[in-house]
Amino acid sequence: MPSRRSTIQEAAKTQKAAPNRKLTRRPEASESKEREQEKKPAATARSAGMKTLQFMLVLVGFAAALVIGMTVGYSVLGHHSIADVLYPETWAHVFQLVYAP
Repeated sequence: MPSRRSTIQEAAKTQKAAPNRKLTRRPEASESKEREQEKKPAATARSAGMKTLQFMLVLVGFAAALVIGMTVGYSVLGHHSIADVLYPETWAHVFQLVYAP
């Protein structure tokens, strides 16, 4: 039965490693996946800030799309003045027209 030292030296030769270097066992595929999942850090303040920034950008995008849509719909399709889009009375009137009982 070969000694432990000779087994390690043979393994070092086959792996083309230095004989004095400590050999370690390579993790299996499932073990490496588990280790990768363990190494992932929890959500940091930076990622929370990025999520907040993305949320704010989406809200600003929705508001801009709403204003542009109202302007195009009221002034271009409705043949009214663009300045009338800014008055709340205009939209109160449109709201009453749409949701009248």
